[in-house]
Amino acid sequence: MILLFLGLGVCLGYGLLGLGVVSYFDGKGEAQRFFEAYAVSFKTILSLGLVLGTWLIVFRTQDVISETIETAFTQNDLDATHYFINKQKFYSLARSISFSAEFVVVAFIVFTYFCRFALSRSGQVLMIIAMCIQYALAVYVGRKLMYTGMMLHSLLTAPVKRNLFRNRELDAINVYVHVASTLTLIFGYIHVRGYFDGQFQYGSLLGESAKVFLLIPVIIATPVLLIFNFYPRAVLRKLYNKSIDVEIQHLKETMADESITEHEKRSHLLEVEKMSRDELRYSLQLALSDLPIGITILVMALESLLKR
Repeated sequence: MILLFLGLGVCLGYGLLGLGVVSYFDGKGEAQRFFEAYAVSFKTILSLGLVLGTWLIVFRTQDVISETIETAFTQNDLDATHYFINKQKFYSLARSISFSAEFVVVAFIVFTYFCRFALSRSGQVLMIIAMCIQYALAVYVGRKLMYTGMMLHSLLTAPVKRNLFRNRELDAINVYVHVASTLTLIFGYIHVRGYFDGQFQYGSLLGESAKVFLLIPVIIATPVLLIFNFYPRAVLRKLYNKSIDVEIQHLKETMADESITEHEKRSHLLEVEKMSRDELRYSLQLALSDLPIGITILVMALESLLKR
């Protein structure tokens, strides 16, 4: 929460700084128009603050993924998978910069040539910078979630040699993914609602129909976020199921020399297995009840377009 509020605080500071800059170069009236657009009309102070806070959370806690996995599995187990290849991509600074730079270019083109802010020159520049930052940070978060899913996917071929489910050793990954994806979906909703109905100057041949470009972030991000929100849970379920199998096998070997009847052994094994499977089903279900929430956010983000 501290990082999220820090992001909002930084964006408030950016707005106040912009107020001063526009006032100095273009006068008090233009400065007021800029801040109204930044804080109220386009809700940039919220969308930029939210994505900045999400980026801070993802950046500061990204080591949770690799540390959790490498604690649960041995080096030899992971060497037999594509985990380290995906880990290298996950941490690749060059890939992060490349992905983000591509969308910065998209944002610059859209808000310079197709959907221009009806502000003074200084105000336009400040708003375009804010837009480029939003696109860059959102893509960064989306890329991290994508490679988190790929790192987890590589574990499906790794041997499970002990009970990872007993202490929920991989649950930290699910929390990381769920928090990041949910915050990014909320950002997408606020971003599109704030900008789609905003007052722009449409100077291109496309005219007002250029507003469709404002939907680019949510159209690209929502399917990716929904997929990589649910897929890690599916992988963790499979890994935990393998862990339960390992535990049952170990229990069979332990009970082999005990002086109890086969019926008692079988009954005990069935009871332990049933309790473990039920606990897994309720503690790490795929949470299909969350799916309508994601769909609702998508529909709300597209509401401005659908109602026309």
